[in-house]
Amino acid sequence: MRIWFQGEPGAFSEAALRRLAPEAEPVGLPTFFAVFEALDRDPEGVALLPIENAYAGTVVDVLNGLVADARLAVRLETSHRVELALMGPPGLRLEEVRRVRSHPQALMQSRGFWSARGWQMEVASDTAGSARELAEARWPGVAAIAARSAAERYGLEVLVDHIEDHDDNRTRFWLVTRAGAHPGLAEAWAGADGLPVVGWKTAVVFDAPNLPGSLMRALQPFAERGINLSKIQSLPRPHVPFAFRFWIDCEERDLSPVLPDFAARVEGYRILGSFPVVRPEPEPGA
Repeated sequence: MRIWFQGEPGAFSEAALRRLAPEAEPVGLPTFFAVFEALDRDPEGVALLPIENAYAGTVVDVLNGLVADARLAVRLETSHRVELALMGPPGLRLEEVRRVRSHPQALMQSRGFWSARGWQMEVASDTAGSARELAEARWPGVAAIAARSAAERYGLEVLVDHIEDHDDNRTRFWLVTRAGAHPGLAEAWAGADGLPVVGWKTAVVFDAPNLPGSLMRALQPFAERGINLSKIQSLPRPHVPFAFRFWIDCEERDLSPVLPDFAARVEGYRILGSFPVVRPEPEPGA
């Protein structure tokens, strides 16, 4: 099975995909927009997309892409440990570095390291792409931030390993398909025949009235039924300036008992998916 991810060979998304489904064929695309375009064209398309880093926060482009297309559904969640390395062309010394290139998420996750040295940042489309571009261009005084495997793949030398600001730096990924496509896909990779399932989630986006206490009233049915919310985030509402909608992750597989009461308190909602959360095999060094 072909599964799309954003990035180039050596990207963290590819590594997460290979750990989730070693038998799958990873296909990298240059941008998140390109991944959503592919899902738009192919009713049987499958993609693995990063949704949130534990420290840099939500990957907004991915969330917006999911919310914008009501045909899409989240089928499974996994996570991946993100270990960042500073790398450069052979012969580049650490004291010669003046600029660092990488994906915005990687730059945020290692800001403490490079900003303390007074270096300038340059944004690239993805971590592995920044390594490949540097290997080809060999810009003076420029280093890339990516996985150690990207240095090996593109012939760069690691100048400093583990430059992430937090040792437990992790990103969670969502497996996305059209709703109804590939029946049994999540079950094949989760549970008795696949990776250990550590829980279930249901992701919901909704619009609440712009009134005092409306968010509290919308969420009250979840609290009354003992459903924990592991994520709450506001999002700009399209075509309504400075109005917001909300995204919540509920630690519950079946929301049917709460939905009638919830629906009566909001202006509209959509379930992005109810899905298992799997724990891949321990990562090297984890």
